[in-house]
Amino acid sequence: MSQLSNAVAKLTVFSVVMITVTSVDSIRNLPGAALLGSHVISYFILAGFCFFIPTALVCAEMSTTYAEQGGVYLWGKKTLGPNFGFLTVWFQYAENIVYYPPLISFIVATGTYPFFPDLASNNIFMLVMINIIFWSLTIVNIKGLRLSSLITNVFGTIGLIFPILLIISLGIYWIFTNPESSHISLSHVSDWLPDLTQTGIGASFTAVVLSLTGIEITTAYASEVKDPQKTYPKALLISTVVILFSLTACSLSISAVVSDAHSSLSEGIVLAFKTFLADLHLGFMLPVIALAIVFGSLASLNNWIIAPTKSLHVAAKDRFMPIKLTRQNKNAAPVPLLLLQGAIVSLLSMVFIFVPNVNEGMWLLNILMTQLYMVMYIFVFICFLVSRYKHQDTIRPFKVPGGKFGMCLVSVLGIGSSIFTIIISYDIPKGIDSGNAASMLSIGFVIFSLPAFVAIAYRLKQLKTT
Repeated sequence: MSQLSNAVAKLTVFSVVMITVTSVDSIRNLPGAALLGSHVISYFILAGFCFFIPTALVCAEMSTTYAEQGGVYLWGKKTLGPNFGFLTVWFQYAENIVYYPPLISFIVATGTYPFFPDLASNNIFMLVMINIIFWSLTIVNIKGLRLSSLITNVFGTIGLIFPILLIISLGIYWIFTNPESSHISLSHVSDWLPDLTQTGIGASFTAVVLSLTGIEITTAYASEVKDPQKTYPKALLISTVVILFSLTACSLSISAVVSDAHSSLSEGIVLAFKTFLADLHLGFMLPVIALAIVFGSLASLNNWIIAPTKSLHVAAKDRFMPIKLTRQNKNAAPVPLLLLQGAIVSLLSMVFIFVPNVNEGMWLLNILMTQLYMVMYIFVFICFLVSRYKHQDTIRPFKVPGGKFGMCLVSVLGIGSSIFTIIISYDIPKGIDSGNAASMLSIGFVIFSLPAFVAIAYRLKQLKTT
């Protein structure tokens, strides 16, 4: 039995809520969601109940049922074999690689805009900065000089909780004091309901769903809670309310002051703060707030650089890759895989040379990232269904409530919402060449999927020769 299984349960409802909220809640994707205007309310509620809650419940059951190290790879391996497990973890790994350039673009644009606005939308500058920042943090992780948990927590608080509370407060102030200047309206019932006639609604909806991803990381703690069958559902309910409220309120605040015509994925947050602070004659505070967001985002990036690589490293030991790629240094860092990851990110960052502007590059990478992520979630739900039928006698410290009906309901909602998100993501927003975008997305998806099948073929070949 693993150490995790024997661990003394210490986490309370409050502890689980804080872990979940700080891991999932993010302001980076909100400028995209803000394009939906007041209709974002209904979309967040829809995505929450059809995607977020089913995913959280299933991941909690799988992580407590198979508590050994390995994450989604282990779930696939235990249910449908190593090959399916590798497919699952590969799409998680690929999604994270695609995630890095947009995140660093957001960091660079946020930190640069208050001082040099023109550089924030300069493609070449963005390309250079993505590589400098990512390779610097990669070297830090290789040398084992990561920020201490205390510093990371402080940066996370400054860069996440503080900006979220501030932008919600400023949004409420703006709506009540400048109703005639607001770009949204909440006075009619139709303002709260989905508007399927909006242009580019698909890309905006993917931003909403993307804001609710990542729960599979937090459920690793589900084995360490007191009475998980009761505690985790309570924590999940509270977390869902907090996350949906905060993300919806932040999106509304942004859409109230930043029009569709001036919206930007990279600069949307700082543009909203600029408008708020100018109205309050506090423009001098913009650089301080921008740097706070940068610090929080850098802390998050630093934590994520090695996380997916660790999961892939577990899979690599099952002979999906040459033995040289599985080596670790004295700090237990998988150096070859980290260097390979850095090389792929550098190649991927070249997209900023082939698109007209930074905003379009971020849109394309965000949509591709979401498509890859949704495939991983579909595989996770498949693992869940197979686990229920294949390992019926396995002890499950946490179990999705509702018996067979609950099992079927969360699976249908989770798989259905994931497929729907992939399909609707091809509805490209205005201002982006939809023809080229669709082609680039399809090509990108194929390119990032192929390595998984190459690795499986490599393993099969290795097994035949031994």
